[in-house]
Amino acid sequence: MKLTVFHCRQCGTVHFPARYRCPHCGAADWEEQVTEAGTVEETTVVRHRLGAQPGEDVHLATVRTTAGPVVIARLDGAVHPGDAVSLELDDAMRILARA
Repeated sequence: MKLTVFHCRQCGTVHFPARYRCPHCGAADWEEQVTEAGTVEETTVVRHRLGAQPGEDVHLATVRTTAGPVVIARLDGAVHPGDAVSLELDDAMRILARA
């Protein structure tokens, strides 16, 4: 599945996630825009989660999409700030980033 961001037709700003009204201009006129890539800004690893087994680490990153908004994505492995990644949604609607 593709990751969709929302472009305000009134003022041109791009937002994620969807909003009822644009926080910049107050308009409610949106155009959906697919974004498939971005650049990693920061990363972290969640090592301890309730119910997780040892070694079931979750790698996360903040990714600046090519459309502009920043999203938090789950990684399939370790990446570094500045790395280019592709973005997609999985069946659970989680954002996935792949190097």
